[in-house]
Amino acid sequence: MFTYSVAGSYSPSAPVSEIPEDVLNAEITDFFKVTIDNVTSPEIYYTWIWQFKNGTSMTNSSMLNIQTTGSTGPFWAIISANLSSGAKIHPFYGPDRSTINATTKWPYMNYTRETNRLQLEFAYQNNVTQATKIEHTDTYFDRQTGMLLELNDETNYQNPTFTTTIKWKLAETNAWTESSTGSLPPDPLFSLPVIVAIIVLVALLIVALAVWVSMRRKKARQKAILRKK
Repeated sequence: MFTYSVAGSYSPSAPVSEIPEDVLNAEITDFFKVTIDNVTSPEIYYTWIWQFKNGTSMTNSSMLNIQTTGSTGPFWAIISANLSSGAKIHPFYGPDRSTINATTKWPYMNYTRETNRLQLEFAYQNNVTQATKIEHTDTYFDRQTGMLLELNDETNYQNPTFTTTIKWKLAETNAWTESSTGSLPPDPLFSLPVIVAIIVLVALLIVALAVWVSMRRKKARQKAILRKK
């Protein structure tokens, strides 16, 4: 089970008729829950519940193919497990040449998870109005399972000019624990470069304070000598 918080937003000046439906749906979403029912590689069968803030919901069972992007439902964000930097996310779908940008860590609860990061940029142009839009996505997938951890999507429109955003973030799951494969200790509060920088800064402050105190004492001695004269 994977439960996601979902949020959507758009510029106050955005024409309502121009705002995509997925942004409007994200804005009114309470949560989105995915339960994996069966895996017959490369097809994944799952049940989803889409809960809205007004109390209504939608639910159904769907399927997606992690190799070709084929899908029958609203949730596409599952990729192959154990990918590494440079690996194609859909190896059997020629038009999609997207590859994993990096393997990193993603903070979850009081630990971290091994994560595959995917950053993409798309440019679109309306054939009729010639208006353009540029979409930036930054997505994190759990490396051990291929499941979505976090998605940040920002689209900048021109003619008219406005911006839309969609954000997904894993809020709860029973698929792993702190001791599961792929779970790692949290990153230290301060890394070595940060610690060195702090030490250098403190040393500079001590030197500056020592100089300031020395100058104060020197001025005090000069005033004392002048008074004696």
